[in-house]
Amino acid sequence: MPHRSFDPETLSIMGQALEEAWTEVEARSPVKIDPEKAGIKRALALRIMAAVRVGQRDPDRLREVAVHVVEGCRITRADAGHPVVVGR
Repeated sequence: MPHRSFDPETLSIMGQALEEAWTEVEARSPVKIDPEKAGIKRALALRIMAAVRVGQRDPDRLREVAVHVVEGCRITRADAGHPVVVGR
């Protein structure tokens, strides 16, 4: 896939959607381990970028599609040793 850049307004919308999506994920199941945080944020960001590439610009819709990526995912926390369900 060729590298594509986003204009400043779109970047702002994407940043807003990412922050709101992360806030929602954290509220549902706080993530304490940095590698988990990075992986989840990356998944959220990638989904937002994919939605923007096909024309989505509504920050609320971008947040919704990003959060949908992690809903129902099972994450095993290394410090707890048991799976945690995100988004339930």
